[in-house]
Amino acid sequence: MTDAYPGQYGTVFLVHGALSDARMWRDHQELLKDLGDIRAVTLPGFGPEENAETIEFGMNTHAERLAKVVGHPGISGPVHVVGWSYGADVVLNALAHLHGKIASVMVYEPGYPGCLGEEEMRDFGKDAGAMFGPVFTLADDGDLHGAVEALVNGSGNRLGYFASQPDAVRAVQLDNAHTLPGQLHQQETPDLDEAHLSKVEVPLTVAWGEASRPLFRIVSQAVARTVPGCRAVPIPRATHMLPVEDPRRFADLVREHLGGNKS
Repeated sequence: MTDAYPGQYGTVFLVHGALSDARMWRDHQELLKDLGDIRAVTLPGFGPEENAETIEFGMNTHAERLAKVVGHPGISGPVHVVGWSYGADVVLNALAHLHGKIASVMVYEPGYPGCLGEEEMRDFGKDAGAMFGPVFTLADDGDLHGAVEALVNGSGNRLGYFASQPDAVRAVQLDNAHTLPGQLHQQETPDLDEAHLSKVEVPLTVAWGEASRPLFRIVSQAVARTVPGCRAVPIPRATHMLPVEDPRRFADLVREHLGGNKS
């Protein structure tokens, strides 16, 4: 489930988003390897279809499995967790299982609207409908390639974004096209409402791109507002795709976060 580089200053787990797997973090691992043992996680069910574990997709299921990896008793020293997009939601949802076991968490643009107010939820729903409506239609019609392209275009906040990416990036996304039906139609309800998030005690950084779609900014800001003592970091000229688009810039954000949370 993990791909590790050796290190000596604690362990950092990197958790991917939708249409991805541990491969997206290879550059980040290299850029951060001086800080410790940088481990990239592939959540169950993700990765190339021929190698992917068969699993019922659900944010609770993924959180429980992640907690077992991150909280493994064989890991010594401080443990930090970084999550992006769907992975950010999974990381936040896993915190209930990781009390006292991790030193800090950084998430970039979580997307689950569990702690939104009424007006925020209306704005979220409007933008989510515009972004995900075509994705659901294409996926339900069996056009997974088209659904991948629509989701990545929406995440990058412009038409043509998917095609503009390097071949290697698109290959990872298409390798994970098989995950879309399960992810789009998952039924589990995560513990990401205000009641649960307001009890989080782990040092947390929530970052978001100032050029991201409203839905990602709305959720990120709501989580940052809800978790006590949360460090909120808006990133100029960045969209939801920052971790994939600019590994060095994202690694610098992780480095800055870790610099304030080393044990």
